[in-house]
Amino acid sequence: MSKAKLVAILLYSIVVLITAGAGLQFMTATQYFDYHAQASGLDWYSLNPDLQMLILAGFKVTGSGFLTVALSLSLIIIFSFTKHAESWSDVAIPLVGLVFWSVVLSTTLMVFSATGAAAPWGTSLFCVIALLVGLFISQRELKQTETSN
Repeated sequence: MSKAKLVAILLYSIVVLITAGAGLQFMTATQYFDYHAQASGLDWYSLNPDLQMLILAGFKVTGSGFLTVALSLSLIIIFSFTKHAESWSDVAIPLVGLVFWSVVLSTTLMVFSATGAAAPWGTSLFCVIALLVGLFISQRELKQTETSN
């Protein structure tokens, strides 16, 4: 396996770890995050208990989405990108990640711009950039391989 492929795998793996970590944060949260309080102007404990329950239920669904994306990316990396060197995985990994992380990025930027709350858009931007760099590396290597054959 080439150094370029290893760099792409490393970038994708970092995105997987960030995605899984965010999923676990949402799944285990007992209240909303500080930036949610900043954005809403409401302390968690001032919310009606039924609203708290609905927010935490939404967090569980959100967390499961993050974990599903992390699992999907992991499986593609492990079974296609590394072992069988399937060319479709060169595109599938970043596309799955980009669909997810671009929505997360646009949403956190929307919260930040509308409220000034410290929404974690920087992490989302990092993941988008890492996925794009990995895609660029993979596609560049694929073209080099095709021209040398």
